[in-house]
Amino acid sequence: MSNSYVRKTDNPKMAWSDERMAEYSKQCKKAHADGTWHKKSKKAVGLAISNGRKEAVKRKNRSNGQKRRHALAKATQAIQNYPATTFSENLLDPAPLPEKDVVVKPKKAKPAFNLPTRKIEALFDLIEENFGVRPNLNEFVNSAVEEKLAKVVKALRKN
Repeated sequence: MSNSYVRKTDNPKMAWSDERMAEYSKQCKKAHADGTWHKKSKKAVGLAISNGRKEAVKRKNRSNGQKRRHALAKATQAIQNYPATTFSENLLDPAPLPEKDVVVKPKKAKPAFNLPTRKIEALFDLIEENFGVRPNLNEFVNSAVEEKLAKVVKALRKN
């Protein structure tokens, strides 16, 4: 009988080695002699092979998962055990005080977008003359933006 199977491992539980085949043959001969051996159907043999392969894949996946978990744990521990950097050590050093002669002028805050401030101020002056109350610029701009957004949302819902 020619056997084209080439064994990839020396673990006796992983595949049919020569010694395993001989042991199985001995078990079969003993079972024949005892009258306890019954031939399996092709379906049963196929199921046994299929189940064996499934179990092998489960073991392989479990092994690979354990390898990944061990590698991740080792990497995490290496990061946690990393020595402090020079930056964190320098935090304890005293900070130099600024010179007394240097005066820093604060910069004027620029608006995030360009507003026609002269037109808005003229409009606020007109509102103040007619109604006696001067509007707040932030509230005025926010309400205008909200009205525009409401119009856009309404137009999008129609489409």
